[in-house]
Amino acid sequence: MKRQKWRIALMVLFVLSLPVTMFYLSPLLTLQGARRGIVTSSLLFVGAAAVAAFFFGRVFCGWICPGGAVQELLIQANDRRVPGGRYDLIKYGIAAAWLAAIIIFFVQAGGILAVRPLFGIKGGFSLGTPVSYIMFYVAMGGMVVLSLAAGRRPFCHYGCMLAPFMIAGRYAAKIAGTPHLHLEADSEKCIDCRLCTKNCPMSLDVNAMVRSGDMFSPECISCGACVDVCPKKVISFSGAPLKKQQL
Repeated sequence: MKRQKWRIALMVLFVLSLPVTMFYLSPLLTLQGARRGIVTSSLLFVGAAAVAAFFFGRVFCGWICPGGAVQELLIQANDRRVPGGRYDLIKYGIAAAWLAAIIIFFVQAGGILAVRPLFGIKGGFSLGTPVSYIMFYVAMGGMVVLSLAAGRRPFCHYGCMLAPFMIAGRYAAKIAGTPHLHLEADSEKCIDCRLCTKNCPMSLDVNAMVRSGDMFSPECISCGACVDVCPKKVISFSGAPLKKQQL
């Protein structure tokens, strides 16, 4: 479990860095920039995250994302598993609306006129005005309230507009059959202790995935919790192309 301790420590570090980094990831800043024909750091990040997911899966979600970190730390207060399935589709609608707005704004502005990573970020520091502090506390407060009310990483399931772009990267790697980071399992060694399912921060039924022989899930965040908790070392990370039965 040493890897999980390092993972949590890394995520806490990124939470503490939010006063600097928040606007670099802000979807609202992306819209403000698009209205002026400006590509912002947050829009560049979306593209970078999708490309990274093609090779490494959703490691950003499981290891770096400050919002994900806040929610995961609050699992200690509410360990309830959140329902997935059709409810997971909510975030796709949000992402589609956001992307459509970006395209419309760029068209109205006459196209891409400039690339300015520091647009809207004074001195490279996100929190510097009363409005920025309000946005920070509203965002973090919303994460806390939602997690305490719903359980494990609810915003990741239902509200994150970045997730669909990383999921697209994962599916692209799956279809292309290229080497990329993913989970594999030796189902014959499984003793059905279900520790993998109990410890998944994304509420996935990992045990069922192991038994089916298909470890691919768009909601997997490559955190490695199931890998590290398994007493029989059934689950492992692999960088090879997906096996035929997983395509």
